[in-house]
Amino acid sequence: MISLFLTLISGLFFLVGITLYKIAKNKEKLNLISIGSGGVILLGLMVTDLIPELWEIGRWWLILFIFLGLSILMLLDLFIPHHEHHHKEKKDDIKEHHGHIIHIGLMTLMALLLHNFVEGIALYNISENSLKAGVLMTLGIGLHNLPFGLQIASYDKNNKNILILLLVLSGLAGGILARFFGELNELLLGAVIAITLGMIIHIFFFELLKEVINNRKKKETKYGIIIGIIILILISLI
Repeated sequence: MISLFLTLISGLFFLVGITLYKIAKNKEKLNLISIGSGGVILLGLMVTDLIPELWEIGRWWLILFIFLGLSILMLLDLFIPHHEHHHKEKKDDIKEHHGHIIHIGLMTLMALLLHNFVEGIALYNISENSLKAGVLMTLGIGLHNLPFGLQIASYDKNNKNILILLLVLSGLAGGILARFFGELNELLLGAVIAITLGMIIHIFFFELLKEVINNRKKKETKYGIIIGIIILILISLI
């Protein structure tokens, strides 16, 4: 039961980020900070976690599932309201920027649902073998999830609360699956990781990076990048 509880705790870090967003007085500045930190952490997640895991599995055809993940989010782009930056007037720029933040929030939420489900499976199995290792992994996942909570809090739709609830519970769902059915076999796990990597590549290069570049001169963006680097360092230490 403790192992399942840890999978739940890892998801609750999203709520911490969402709560910080709700109580913040200047949401625009907080958005820029979360975009900067979220971009760094997504890049770290790809380079230090997902890519090495796929490399360890060592099956070339998993590249096809990376493209599948990319394709899934490209298709979602057709149904999710999207706002490009054309920077006509200051008022229009603010409106388009807010719309793009909402778009990024929803895209990130979709990818994180799948990623957290897989992490919940891994966290449960690690916790069953070593409670100390499980606690450390929970903190690591939580530090990843907190800035993403800030990011997805800006997603403003009628079904937002349901999607956020699913996201918070996705790690627990993975833990429950691992408890009753055991670990995913290596090839199936590799396919899921590859799809997740494809989704995150799309979010980073086609969504977040664009936002960071457009706001690169603002101090809040720079603060966010610094915070993201600090979080990655903390994760590597634990």
